[in-house]
Amino acid sequence: MTEDGVSRRELLKKVGMGGAVLLGGTVLGRVTTDQARATGGGDEYSPGSVDLDNTVVGDDVLGAVYGRGNGMPPGLESDALDAHTFPPEYDNKPDGTVRDVEIVVEERLLEVAGGVYFDAWTYNGTVPAPIIRVTKGDLVRIRFKNRTGHSHNLHFHGAHRPEHDGWEPIPPGGETTYEIEAGPVGLHPYHCHTAPLAEHVARGLYGMMIVDPPGGRAPAQEVALLLSGFSNDEIGRNGVVAWNGVAGFYDAHPIKVVKDEPVRVYVVNMLEYEPLASFHLHAETFDVYPAGMGETPTFRDDTIALTQGQRAMIEFTLPHYGRYMFHPHQHWLADSGSMGWFAAI
Repeated sequence: MTEDGVSRRELLKKVGMGGAVLLGGTVLGRVTTDQARATGGGDEYSPGSVDLDNTVVGDDVLGAVYGRGNGMPPGLESDALDAHTFPPEYDNKPDGTVRDVEIVVEERLLEVAGGVYFDAWTYNGTVPAPIIRVTKGDLVRIRFKNRTGHSHNLHFHGAHRPEHDGWEPIPPGGETTYEIEAGPVGLHPYHCHTAPLAEHVARGLYGMMIVDPPGGRAPAQEVALLLSGFSNDEIGRNGVVAWNGVAGFYDAHPIKVVKDEPVRVYVVNMLEYEPLASFHLHAETFDVYPAGMGETPTFRDDTIALTQGQRAMIEFTLPHYGRYMFHPHQHWLADSGSMGWFAAI
């Protein structure tokens, strides 16, 4: 919480929507001359001085440099992906809390890039599915409803009893209930496991579950990034690649974090048909917790490789005002819509 009672999450959301928030004598969103030059403002050219907020796909400056073959659908506001970008906060409920979750499989037509529409199979109407956050030892009870004309199911990574592993297909119109004891502590994807598995994942049936240790983790600004692709006859296999389901969103709307304060990012790779993807952060390095497990980081890097279904929790601070690019280091994936920015404010 800030001194005036505004939570860090609400502060960042206000700034992300273009608001100017006064904190400790500094107006966030209106920076000094040096800060403005670092983040793309000011009257003189300096490194990073391109006005990324007002540069559109195809502009000579950025389009020629980064490709940006897929841009964000027009008109999306900066808070459009908040439910996928910012995980639910840790709620410190008692040990063994029962978490009731409803997951409904629905078919939706989604605009995943500017002018690119995709016939998606979804959990609860979105791609990716909602972020589930629980604490180790909680009983997670998922009521699963299939409202499509195809068989589907729900499989969680992590550890649980095999009879609730979610590999058995649930027929059209069917329902079932899965019960798993949350664990281990870490970051675990969930997805459909009905044959043909590749198609069911590629059509959009995936999400992430964060399992916290009892008492939670150290405070940090938390972000979730799930990488996936979209394929059809018009755009080809993985013709659109996106973080959190919308190509170019974090290029148009950088993720704003507070300079010199810890950032924790939950990164998941659900990109089907590609054996390897990655996450690369420009101008800074990060601590890596593979699968979000362990009390201490395993190593420090600026790039991590992620096979299909692999994930990591990373932590860093950004020591300077400005824009820090992130993207897969398979550059054609970045050019297909998965280049974005953190903006240190």
